[in-house]
Amino acid sequence: MKLLHTADWHLGRKLEGRDRIDEQRDVVDEICQIAEAEDVDGILLAGDVYDAFNPPAEAEKLYYETVARLSDGGRRAVVVIAGNHDNPERLKASDPYGRALGVITLGFPHDEPKLFDRGSGRVACIESATSFLRLRLRNDETIGVLALPYPSESRLRKVLTAHIDDREGQANYNRYLHQFMTDAALNFRKDEPSLVMSHLFVAGGQETDSERPIQVGGAYSVDTMSFPAEASYVALGHLHRPQNFEGPNGLPIRYAGSPLQYSFSEAEQEKSVTILEFDGSECSHRTVPLRSGRQLVKREGLKGREELDEFLDKADPEAWVTFSVLLSEALEIGAVEEILKQHPRILDPIFRHDVSTGENEEKESLRALPLDEQFRRYVRSRGEEPNDEIVEMFMEIVQDEG
Repeated sequence: MKLLHTADWHLGRKLEGRDRIDEQRDVVDEICQIAEAEDVDGILLAGDVYDAFNPPAEAEKLYYETVARLSDGGRRAVVVIAGNHDNPERLKASDPYGRALGVITLGFPHDEPKLFDRGSGRVACIESATSFLRLRLRNDETIGVLALPYPSESRLRKVLTAHIDDREGQANYNRYLHQFMTDAALNFRKDEPSLVMSHLFVAGGQETDSERPIQVGGAYSVDTMSFPAEASYVALGHLHRPQNFEGPNGLPIRYAGSPLQYSFSEAEQEKSVTILEFDGSECSHRTVPLRSGRQLVKREGLKGREELDEFLDKADPEAWVTFSVLLSEALEIGAVEEILKQHPRILDPIFRHDVSTGENEEKESLRALPLDEQFRRYVRSRGEEPNDEIVEMFMEIVQDEG
């Protein structure tokens, strides 16, 4: 038995206002190709399918097309759970149609998947309970899956951390999740592989700037020892950096990570999917790198125009680029615009100069311009061309506030 673990697609996500749907289309196509090349029996998509509760239609279309392709007409299982970015109701609205293709979607922690059986050679859900399903795969092998969508207090319909300090709240949440998973794990069988999949924050995990916090004062972190020891593998989503943990009895716990670099804190991270292979109930895993999408390049601490020019000349013209540079004197607006033309994808550059050398001439030169021109130049510095309507709206707002 072979499965593919992925997570955190964040379809519809932008980078500083720049659309990345084409990159997302390329990377999910690559994931489909890997699934086909590896001839996997199933896909585990561990939450944050979308980046927003109300994703754009283009993102939804891409998701539906992709899971239909991954399912291979019902011959390959696809199990999807909601993450903290997903609208649970919206995500699972397609479940009645998805089941015809072997796609099972769980939106809330207490969901109980519906049973279905399309016949030999196709995926069947032959048993279910709260947050649990038993699948019969195309080769007639079975697997038990404890599928726990993003378990916030509101989605669990439980108050666990109110009116108590962080330490007690953390302990309460951990105890509840441990018991919840222990109860669901009673459905595991010793004669088949058993999986846990969820979208949560494991204590000690390495975050990036891309994840929306799901814990307040640490109350939503989960200890690695809270997962059921009977499981063969724990497939997680939420953290964008791929990383491994160990649970009870050496239980492998893994974040597959996001398929694209979604913020500059993820610059130079290698993205991948995880392939699981089972020998009885024993699970081994390996990664397959993802090559699609533009790289994010971040360079801090550049000194002087010469270092900056050298960096921009060598930077991959296809990458998204940001930098900070220390200059001996402030740049005129025209010089800034000239720098921004040196690379087609510069985002949020930081220009600093030694204030001991004199006044901030850049700010002074900006102040000398009419307000509407200052606004136009600001918009251009963000990589957009301001139209007259936007400028007029800005000036009206300023006048109203004044």
